[in-house]
Amino acid sequence: MSADAPASTTAVQHLRVADFGLGLSAALVAKQFAELGATVSRIEPAAGDPFYDVYPAYRFWRCHTVLEPIERGTEILETADVCIIGGEDYPGLASPWDAQALSRQYPRLIVLQIVGYPDDPARPAVDLLVQARLGTVYEQFSQRPVAAGFPVPSYGAALQGLVGAWVALVERERSGLGQIVTISLAAGAAMFWGPFWMKAEHADAGFTGITPRDVRQLILRCAGDEYVQMTMGVPGALAKVHAALGIPGPVDPNDRCMPDPARGAANFYGDVDLLNTYAAHHTRAGLLRALHGAGVPAEAVLAPGECWDDEQTRLNGIIETCPDGWQGAGNPLRITPIPAPPTALPERLRAFPPGSPPLAGIKIIDCGIFVAGPYASKLLADYGADVIRVEPPTGRSTMSGERTIISANFGKRTICVDAKSEDGRAILAMLCQHADAILHNFRPGVSDRLGLDQKTMRRINPGLVTLETTAYGATGPKAAAPGFDMVMQAHCGLHYRAGGTGNPPLCSRTPLVDFATGAVGAIGLLVGLYERLTTGGTIAAESNLLNVGTYLMSELVRSPTGTPLGAPSLDETQTGFHPAESLYQTADGWVAIAARSNAMAAALAGMLALTLPTNRSEWGPSARNQLASAIRNWTTTAVIQSAEANGIWIELCRSDAWEQTPPDGTILRSMHDDIYGEVVHCIGPLANFSRSQTIPAQRLSVAPGQDTKSILAEHGISEAQVANWIEARVIV
Repeated sequence: MSADAPASTTAVQHLRVADFGLGLSAALVAKQFAELGATVSRIEPAAGDPFYDVYPAYRFWRCHTVLEPIERGTEILETADVCIIGGEDYPGLASPWDAQALSRQYPRLIVLQIVGYPDDPARPAVDLLVQARLGTVYEQFSQRPVAAGFPVPSYGAALQGLVGAWVALVERERSGLGQIVTISLAAGAAMFWGPFWMKAEHADAGFTGITPRDVRQLILRCAGDEYVQMTMGVPGALAKVHAALGIPGPVDPNDRCMPDPARGAANFYGDVDLLNTYAAHHTRAGLLRALHGAGVPAEAVLAPGECWDDEQTRLNGIIETCPDGWQGAGNPLRITPIPAPPTALPERLRAFPPGSPPLAGIKIIDCGIFVAGPYASKLLADYGADVIRVEPPTGRSTMSGERTIISANFGKRTICVDAKSEDGRAILAMLCQHADAILHNFRPGVSDRLGLDQKTMRRINPGLVTLETTAYGATGPKAAAPGFDMVMQAHCGLHYRAGGTGNPPLCSRTPLVDFATGAVGAIGLLVGLYERLTTGGTIAAESNLLNVGTYLMSELVRSPTGTPLGAPSLDETQTGFHPAESLYQTADGWVAIAARSNAMAAALAGMLALTLPTNRSEWGPSARNQLASAIRNWTTTAVIQSAEANGIWIELCRSDAWEQTPPDGTILRSMHDDIYGEVVHCIGPLANFSRSQTIPAQRLSVAPGQDTKSILAEHGISEAQVANWIEARVIV
């Protein structure tokens, strides 16, 4: 079954979704529900949907939905399970749908409401404005703001909105009641930047050792001005890379060249200048062959859509062709229904005391490593699931610092088990026997050796939901290759877009693909839990970094004639995709402007006394230069006041904005930790529920194996047996 094909005979096929949303986030939410098999009815504003003119991919995103007349809205809501409202804002367009009224009228309905900000829903929900207000425009460089290379808040809101909607659907199967789920573009942005915002009272070297601003990534410029992104960290990495590049001289054969803050931002990942000096003598294809032959993760920096024709991408089936011949990214999540023998659900799933967190009583076994695996279960822990993180005695894996590990894992319990031993595998089997789901993100074949493959797990527990996450996919020419976030950003076109027109490629310093893959995995787990509660069957869910990296380019479509449209690169200043929606420097700071309509663009030109085309689609680099020159003569305060007086959407570009925002329990909150003391600006839960309560995690940092004894005691293991296993190094 292809990654974008709807699953057969699943409970999702009985779901009905009413789609009243607008813009990218709402469209991607509706799109995935439809791709999973739900019936999605689309009702557009009476005046029309302006986002067809904003996104060339907008029709493609809606190709699985049924367009209905607005008069049928009430009739459709009578049988709907989920209703999507809100989304991006557009001048003069107001939604007639009210979340509170819908929830009162339809008590079983899940109302997914997408807004700009959880604390100020009246402010315009525009991706660039959210980046400016939240401060993420200053997360890449310390001295100047840049726009994100793709609409990060909007994609984050789509993924977190799907997580929130599925959490509410799972909860409804237990309580019988619907509710309002609110997700914001601000929360969508925050999901990617959590590790960087945390600050601790007693921070140690591990806590502070996060990828810094201004970092130079391992992007190598080859002959012919082509680029390769690689990563170190594998055993003997430095010697392997030097050999591949032909760099002479002795090298420590054990040096993995791990990221090191002591080297500064310029050489955080290694001596980039030295590597580039030798890379210039290699063709891109030749260097990739040498690096791959040495076992070093690396990919070519490709333009958007180039990876679509890659053999692995084709095999994964992530590129979907609609009946009219248009192509684009499909569903990054593969769902396979697994009939389970008729067995009674455990009491902890049936029992649901009022006031419980929405996922209370659900047990997850997390064998994930790095970020993409663990973040999936962390999102379920946010909403009350009991997640047991299984860790190896060899320690945790990370390429981006202790805070990244924390962001993907807090809220869980931990047990340290040697899964390579017979007794260790028996312990994992015991845990799975009493669990509802298990996940891992090992390379293909590793789970078989550890006894964590689907077949083995379902012999132990036929109702177990499984999630397997890989780098490139479970089969195919690249299936066994190591994959990391930064090489997938390069391969899927994200570097190219972020670099800007005529500039070298740029890699985000936060693992965008990893966090997005974790969110996709969380959706897979929730779909499986929903299946378990409704039919008694279960689900095998699969995802991979390649599919998700391709999904993060969903704005790109290919016409039936092969012409690519959408997903443009940033301009040469890396400040925006269009002159009317861009960052601009003032006399004393920076602002973000979003003049989304012709009328608002005309008001902007008039305010600045500029003569520009009346149709904003005709604005190009010349218009941008004129706008930039004019705005540079205004103070920040003056341009904001004048813009607001003229009805132009504008935001101040704020650096470290979260430091100015007290924790409010919506996106940012603080907590006390035994190791780090008072820790502020922890992220999550990101979705707000009108009825369900969430209980914040009580611990931030957890030492590997900290809960081993208590977890084994819960499963009836005696203290004597625990002592024997500790002595034999089966557990720690």
